[in-house]
Amino acid sequence: MSRVQIVVLITSFLVTGFIIEQVRQRRLAVEYSLIWIVAGLGMIFFSLWRNGIEYLASLMGIYYAPSAIFVVFGVLVFVLCVHFSLAISKLSSTNRVLVQKIALLEDDLRRVEAKSPETEKRDPGMGQGPGRENKPLKDV
Repeated sequence: MSRVQIVVLITSFLVTGFIIEQVRQRRLAVEYSLIWIVAGLGMIFFSLWRNGIEYLASLMGIYYAPSAIFVVFGVLVFVLCVHFSLAISKLSSTNRVLVQKIALLEDDLRRVEAKSPETEKRDPGMGQGPGRENKPLKDV
């Protein structure tokens, strides 16, 4: 085993171990870690199989084998970007729905407070009156 293979193998184990540790400590969600774990295992696989990059390059029709590494990492980055774009889109949609539900709940709360006789006894300015609709709720 050459020195380069040993360095790449150690680096691959460190990267994969780091990702697994982040998942274990719940700093990284499992669904976001799968791509990184697959990439780390791929690095381990190709660091152990000496002619693997040459074989992969010949399958892809690439003359210079190290260029195949850049193609693979380019595809990996593309997959990561699409994956994170989908996750961001889903979160954005969920946030929009949550904001709408909170607005409806705040409106319901204002209406209940406006109808409640206890509210007028405690704070006469908080009942129905001019400008009541635009007052923000107090922080809890």
